[in-house]
Amino acid sequence: MSTLPSAGMFLNKKAAWLFSFAVGTAAMLLLHAPDAPRVNLFWFGTMTAIGVFAFDLLPTFATAVILLLFYVVTGVSDPGTVFNGWLSPIIWLCMCGMLIGRLMEKSRLAERIALLTISRIATSPVRLYLACLAAGFAVGSIVPDMITVILIFMAIASGMCGSLNLDRNSKAASTLVMAVYLGANISGAAFLPNNIGLPGLIMVKDMGVPFSWLEFLAENLPFQLIHALIAFTILHLFGGKELGRLIADCREKAASDLRALGPVGASEKKILLLALLALIAFMTESLHGIPGFYAFCSVVMLGFTPIFGLLESSDLGKVQFHLLFFIAGCMAIGTVAASLGLPAWLAQKLLPVLDGIACGPIISLLAYWTGVLVNMLLTPMAAATSLSAPIAQIAADLGLSIKPVLYSFLYGLDQFILPYELTPALIMFSTGYVRMRYLMTIMALRLVCVSLAVLVVSAFVWPLMGL
Repeated sequence: MSTLPSAGMFLNKKAAWLFSFAVGTAAMLLLHAPDAPRVNLFWFGTMTAIGVFAFDLLPTFATAVILLLFYVVTGVSDPGTVFNGWLSPIIWLCMCGMLIGRLMEKSRLAERIALLTISRIATSPVRLYLACLAAGFAVGSIVPDMITVILIFMAIASGMCGSLNLDRNSKAASTLVMAVYLGANISGAAFLPNNIGLPGLIMVKDMGVPFSWLEFLAENLPFQLIHALIAFTILHLFGGKELGRLIADCREKAASDLRALGPVGASEKKILLLALLALIAFMTESLHGIPGFYAFCSVVMLGFTPIFGLLESSDLGKVQFHLLFFIAGCMAIGTVAASLGLPAWLAQKLLPVLDGIACGPIISLLAYWTGVLVNMLLTPMAAATSLSAPIAQIAADLGLSIKPVLYSFLYGLDQFILPYELTPALIMFSTGYVRMRYLMTIMALRLVCVSLAVLVVSAFVWPLMGL
């Protein structure tokens, strides 16, 4: 794959630096608090760092560390609060998820699962969409790292396009790649840790919002299935006819690649067993009493021991540790904001506007669109960690259940029009087989039409589930 594009490609570096500082300064002035200098510094440092993240001006690791140190050195918050993210299970869960992903990638087990599903099911464009979704559920359930899943699926999609000699500017190529992407992304969003689901839920855990792996799946599955129906319908209307002409070749290519992998080896069986045991440990927290995050990580670490003998020191070199620092930096935004009382302040400002509405489905829809708009300015992780608490507080103050409103907000953060908004979208775009105008058209339509799914689940499905 080619190097991932970033928002910085649209501006030269000096202009991007000036713009980032301008955004930080503007945020500090517009949200100026005369009696709270720490809050003013928070807005300046946070918004400047978000600009640096967006334009890729520094390595992700460096930006995250500088932001953490900025909070401490300027007195915005104390070290215990700033570095509290490292005590959260999210970072360790993501690291272990990357290790599982590394095993899946090294053994090509995830690729085998995806190719098997496509070769057996994809006899028509509609069945290809179903195959992509089914493969996404199969792989996403055992690889708790969305980035790894998307990388594997995009490698398969771009390999198909290359072997079929598809024109990089063709509708068929764009449709095929987007179908594979949607199958992986939509299904993966139904499982914890999810890209933003777990961070969002952890930020509101002190408000008495319970969650578990199975609860998250059950509560989010109805929306994701409706989401898939909407997204694939739009995609089919766009390029289903062109894809239909290639479907037999796509299926044969998948079958050929599957045969090239050979029979399932002993190491693949051990990797699958390790992944399933880790997943079961996560799911059965109520039975063994160990927090699911730590039970999952403990089982994955067994991969280094002679019990499984699957992981080696070289595999640690494949872990994207810079992403862990990025997660810690994003979590610090939320924890520091909470220590400064900003979630309550924001909720207080918005509550009078929303007080006259107080209708669950409408508030959920507004939360969804808030996520959509915020995602254009913040990274999804930063938005989830900094705004989940205010969103939850608003729902509680209006007398509404927190989860439907919070979930709707998180759904909005998973939508995009331009690929810079989401890392998985950048990975898809970097294959080179998706035209920007096709991508923007499909994703803009999806973004609008998914509003219907939010209304349906918030008005009918979640109330039946007691949410």
